[in-house]
Formats: sequence, structure tokens, C-alpha cells
Amino acid sequence: MYNNINLKYFNILAGILVVQLILLSCNSEVSGKKIKQGKIEYKITYLDNVRQKPLIALLPHKMVTVFKNNSTYSVVEGFLFKLVYITNHANGQNITLFQVLDKKYMYLADTSASPFGYQVDKNLQIIHTNKEKTIAGYKCKHAYAVFPDNKDTLEIYYTDELGIKDPNCNNPYKKIKGVLMEFTVNMLDINMNFKAEEVKKKKIDTNLFKAPEGFKLISKKEMEDIFDQYNSIPTEN
Repeated sequence: MYNNINLKYFNILAGILVVQLILLSCNSEVSGKKIKQGKIEYKITYLDNVRQKPLIALLPHKMVTVFKNNSTYSVVEGFLFKLVYITNHANGQNITLFQVLDKKYMYLADTSASPFGYQVDKNLQIIHTNKEKTIAGYKCKHAYAVFPDNKDTLEIYYTDELGIKDPNCNNPYKKIKGVLMEFTVNMLDINMNFKAEEVKKKKIDTNLFKAPEGFKLISKKEMEDIFDQYNSIPTEN
């Protein structure tokens, strides 16, 4: 009788524990996955020849994206060179910052405008598949991006497990609602691949998503001309 009571008590506790585990696994906020502010670190691989695209020599092999309240701040920083993309959903603004040595430039646009520096195809098609894989600890879905204009087809992996709404309004993949974790883009006329290596939950200062002082405000055409200038500098053999 005593053993039967103990067994019944054990079964009840085990059942409660199983239910708790199921609830925890279904609630990504509790499991620590669907974070709403934090940092993503991407590895960058350049797919073009540095002799043909000299700007690659100034570019690093890492991009860091921080996010909070659906706004994002992405920075690529190398030797003498810094490029920042900011999307501030609170004021509907995309901000591009470019700094080389002591020269600082800024281009402002709203979030509905075409993203600066990217190859954009208005006829872009996104074809979702059933493939999945884990990247930086997050389950990612797979899709093909088909660019009819230049007949390219690129693979994309993205996740729904991060708390960022419409995270791709500053890149060519606006049609994808999840956070990009592995993807290829043509940015600044350079083909590059990004793959997330680490995601961290951390507190982010909202001032980071505001247009900073000390930058010269210029037009999109002026910003493009500046990048073209640096991308046409010959490299040594």
C-alpha cells in the first residue's frame, strides 16, 4: 500500500515536470531564444577578387548587428574604414553612415526606400522550401532568392526565433519576415556571404538607433560616388 502511494505520488510529480518542460520549450522567451534585444555576430566571406574590387582590402570579415524594439544597428568596421546601417522603426528611418579616416558621411531615407548600396531587383522571387538547419543555436528555415534581372539564384536561411519585426527593410530581402542567419548579397558592387556565428542577449542603448552628430549629410548619389571612388583605387601586385 505504502509503495503504491509512493509510486502514484512519483507519477504525479513526473507528470507535472513533463508539463512544465513542454511549456518551457514552447515559450521561447523563457528558453532565452526569442530575445527582443541583443547582438548577432556574422562571419563575412567575400566572393570577388580583391584586385578587381580594391575596396575589399579595407573590409573586415565580421559584421555585428544589435537590435532592440524592432530597430537594428549593423556595423562593418575595418582598418581606417567603418560602414553602419541603422533602421529606426520608431521614426521610420534608414540611416547609412560611412567613415574613412576623419571623413564622416551620412545618408538618410525612410524605411520604404530602396536600401542603399545593395543590388535590388524589383522582380525578386522568394521560394520557400522544407529544408531546415541550426545556425548559431537557432532553428532556421530555407528559401531560394531568384533574381530574374541577372538570372541569379541564391540560398537563404532565416529564423523566426528572434524578436525583430520586419528585420529586412534595409536589405534586398524585404519579403522575408524572419531574421537572416545565412545569406549572400551584392553590396557596394561586391558579392559577399554572411553567416551568423553567435547570438547574445544584452541590453542595448536606444540612442544607438538615432542619427549621430558630426557626420556630413549627403545625397544617395553622393554616397554612391564616394564608394565608387574607393572601389576604383588600384591595388599593388
